[in-house]
Amino acid sequence: MVDQLTPVELDSQRPGIRDIWEVGRAPGLFAIATAAMTWVIWYYTNTLCTAELAASIGCNPATIARYIDIDIFGRMLTYSAITAAAGGVWNYNMFTKMRAVIATETRRADEAEQRLAEYRQQVEEERRTMMEELAEARRQADERRRQADEERRQEHLAFMAALSELTAEIAHLRQQRNGNGQSGQ
Repeated sequence: MVDQLTPVELDSQRPGIRDIWEVGRAPGLFAIATAAMTWVIWYYTNTLCTAELAASIGCNPATIARYIDIDIFGRMLTYSAITAAAGGVWNYNMFTKMRAVIATETRRADEAEQRLAEYRQQVEEERRTMMEELAEARRQADERRRQADEERRQEHLAFMAALSELTAEIAHLRQQRNGNGQSGQ
């Protein structure tokens, strides 16, 4: 269904030379074709005006009258005007409908481009948000990894300290045992 143009849109579409050519060429061709057909029919159905006929019915016996006279010229103009007017109304109606369709499709295309731009902006915003969330998740993972490494290092140091104490205690106990065993013999 074709949307109707608003009065502002109709006013903004002033006709130019191209528009006048588009609207006027079909009626012009219709008028020329009708005039030609009218003349051809008249020429082949008309009787030649002789001196006897001119005296009785008042026709024009001149040489040019064999090809055209006032009566057929008037008919050609009348029929051509009627055909041109009918063709002009039809052509103008089609031209106006075509313009309305073009304007509607242009408006729809503009709206679709607007929606596409909004969608792209929304997608870009979502992508930016997801990238920020991903960066935050990576930062948190790095922090947890750093904490886990620190805890492992602390545990390693504690284990090494406990092992050193245990080794020192074993060495001390050996020394005491060696010292007690020698003095008792």
